[in-house]
Amino acid sequence: MTNVLVIDIGGTNVKMWTTGAANKLKFPSGKSLTPRSMLAEIDKLLNGAVFDRVSLGFPGLVHHGRPASEPYNLGEGWVDFDFAEAFGVPTRIMNDACMQALGSYDGGRMLYLGLGTSMGSVYVGDGYFAPLALGHLKFCGGETFEHYLSRKGFELHGKKCWSRAVSEAAVTLKAAFLADYVVLGGGNAKHLEELPEGCRRGGNQNAYFGGLKMWYPEPVEQSNLSVVAATSSAAQ
Repeated sequence: MTNVLVIDIGGTNVKMWTTGAANKLKFPSGKSLTPRSMLAEIDKLLNGAVFDRVSLGFPGLVHHGRPASEPYNLGEGWVDFDFAEAFGVPTRIMNDACMQALGSYDGGRMLYLGLGTSMGSVYVGDGYFAPLALGHLKFCGGETFEHYLSRKGFELHGKKCWSRAVSEAAVTLKAAFLADYVVLGGGNAKHLEELPEGCRRGGNQNAYFGGLKMWYPEPVEQSNLSVVAATSSAAQ
């Protein structure tokens, strides 16, 4: 095991872990964050720490291991940026929801719902990862799943209504995808006091385990992992 720097870029914060570190480091993201400003903050927080590989969770469309569109919640300049050259070490990139799903996967058919700044969704079956965009589907009162389950939905409707919407969405989508279980992850999963039957609580820390699996993919086969990196598109 070499030293891996795992970076999870969210719409509110950038979280990062280094191999063996007890806790994550984080700093605010937002509309002004560009790749170069992110690297400057990372360099400042790492304070000379050495790493051999980088795993990057990107909040947007990823094709062939590269950002394919500019993220809605961040600044510009991500699509054409050479992260491997900037870090000076081999770098792998996948969608941030897929990275958390990879770290959350425990076999069988899993549906991952990321409750963050927006809503990410990933389906996993027998090691095959399928990024989804369930947040855009209509859910209740003409509004989408993302409207209710995102951070904005939490702030707009309050914790009680948001929690009820999460439970109803999880049960509905679990049945629709014939999933064995649903992982409710992302930064807002901690606000759930009770989980519906068949659901597990995830969290941002699973992005760290997913980042490690991008380089050390057991028990997920490398052939399946490459599909994730090339096609992931769900936004957290």
